[in-house]
Amino acid sequence: MAAAGENGNGATGAAEAANVPPVPELPEVPTVDLSLPERIASFKQELLAYLGELVPPGEPPWDIATFEGYGRGLVATRDIAVNELVFVDRPVLVGPRVNNYEVIFCASCCSILRRLQLCTGGCRLPICSRCDYSVGASSPHAAECALIQSWQPKDAGRYSKNILYALTSIRGFLLSERDRSIVLQMEGHPPRKEMTTEIERLLKDGYFWNLDGEGPAVRYLRQVVNILNTNAFETSRIVADEENNQHEIILRGLYILGALMNHCCRPNVRYVFDGELRMRVHASRPIKKGEQIMNNYSKILWGSQHRIIHLCFSKNFLCCCDRCKDPTEFGTYLGALKCVRESCPEGRLLPVNPLKISSVWRCDRCSLKMDNIKASKIQEIASRMIMNNAIKREASHIIDYLNDHIVKFLLPTNQFTVELKLQAIKKIQSDRPLVELREKEKYCLEILDILQRLNYGECFVKGVLCYELFVTRVTIAQLLNESEIATETSNLDQLRTAWQILKPSGNRPRDLQQLVVTYGIE
Repeated sequence: MAAAGENGNGATGAAEAANVPPVPELPEVPTVDLSLPERIASFKQELLAYLGELVPPGEPPWDIATFEGYGRGLVATRDIAVNELVFVDRPVLVGPRVNNYEVIFCASCCSILRRLQLCTGGCRLPICSRCDYSVGASSPHAAECALIQSWQPKDAGRYSKNILYALTSIRGFLLSERDRSIVLQMEGHPPRKEMTTEIERLLKDGYFWNLDGEGPAVRYLRQVVNILNTNAFETSRIVADEENNQHEIILRGLYILGALMNHCCRPNVRYVFDGELRMRVHASRPIKKGEQIMNNYSKILWGSQHRIIHLCFSKNFLCCCDRCKDPTEFGTYLGALKCVRESCPEGRLLPVNPLKISSVWRCDRCSLKMDNIKASKIQEIASRMIMNNAIKREASHIIDYLNDHIVKFLLPTNQFTVELKLQAIKKIQSDRPLVELREKEKYCLEILDILQRLNYGECFVKGVLCYELFVTRVTIAQLLNESEIATETSNLDQLRTAWQILKPSGNRPRDLQQLVVTYGIE
């Protein structure tokens, strides 16, 4: 087997050159019951030490406890008011997600690269000149590059997207002893049999000369992958290219405190990520002392069957919350289908037992029954049609499709109809014709009504919709020469709500703050 410097990467003595300490002996994954009171107490102290100044003086409004049917979770130690900041968290691990990207960016700082520029260290990753291994120990990429070099990458002069996708997990080797201890105390569900993780892909395709598939390093990597897949959040950086065009680089981050929030399809918090990728969690509804602090692991505007399937396959549990138990989802009918009988135009097909994926469906008007396989097929077809008619189509096409076609086979509040409306809201900008702006206004109001029925409170989606509704109404007022529309109290309330919710976000609309100043909201 070749030595580390004999594979064409010119990286002999990589770790020494970058002044990178050797990777410490890997600890064993904890085997004791992590829900024991003494383990929770020590885990909380480690977590508080990690968060440091992000935790304000005094007792935080949260604690870690165990809950029957949930395991560990967060509990409110006092009453928490709506919109109150519950906690701030920072990622212990963050990096590229396992997916394709539309732009080339630096694996370290995420700056946009005009062309593919590989790290001179031979790690096969795209790196900007400021982060390149040749910069030395001051480069934030130096340690991870030296680690990858120690495994002796094959084809060192070629880009590897699979090493890029594994980078977040690889960074787990560079954690301090305390941080690694925190990570290893998180749940890590093994992947499904049909799933090939980023680590298994590297091993299967033989990317390294010196990475033992059965050795301790790979065992540790697999555990980190499992923990990331179970607990990681999607976050992002907004970066500008040389023409000052902004791009959103989607990342994934492991936020320990955030991951301790258990799931509910009607959560009581919202979260955003600020410009430093810190997670800021606010109460979206009032939270009583002793109540669990709950997040939503799924998409809030998905129907129950889609949420159940997603949670079952990605998070290994079934949700039994009040929303999941109600076939109508509090009268929103997000998961309902239009009755297939021509003689029953107002009928809605609903699962008899929404908690069972195999449930029979029945019309609420004519009592027509349909098996789950056929109902799932209709949903699959609807999903494909939405994808084909939303992602790459003009706003005008989406509007026509909603008005002329969707109504024939989907309910106006079905999740796929709502998804199309969200796509239209995103695509209808201020320079579009009045008729399109009116449609956008209507879609915003319809989806806000759904959120109200779900009792979702001051959630993130509400903030986005309130912003879009305000901007649309201002534009309509300008077109009609009716400036008083823009300054009506109800419309200013939309802007105020949008600012309250989106203000801490690093990805908030670029003109939001200026609108707040212009209209005197603060």
